[in-house]
Amino acid sequence: MLPPVFPLRWEHGTDRLDGLRDVLALRAEELLGGDGLGRIRRCAGPGCGWFFVHRSRSGSRRWGSSRDCGNRDRARRHYARTRQRG
Repeated sequence: MLPPVFPLRWEHGTDRLDGLRDVLALRAEELLGGDGLGRIRRCAGPGCGWFFVHRSRSGSRRWGSSRDCGNRDRARRHYARTRQRG
C-alpha cells in the first residue's frame, strides 16, 4: 500500500497483483496531470470507443489500432469506392 503523502510515487519490484490498482491510478495521474492530456484521442472506428495516447509526429493517427479499426475503415472505404465505379 502507498503512504498517504504527495507526490505519490510507485516503487516497482512486486509480482503480485495487490498493487495493480495503485499502479494504474498513478499512471493515470501522470498522464492526465501533465502534457499527456492533450494527446489522448478517441478511436475513430465506428462503435469502437477505445482511447489511445497519440504520439505520432504528423498528428494524423485516427485509430487505436491500425490492424483492427484502421483496417476495417480502409476496407469499408475501398468497398464504397468500388461500388461507385461499378
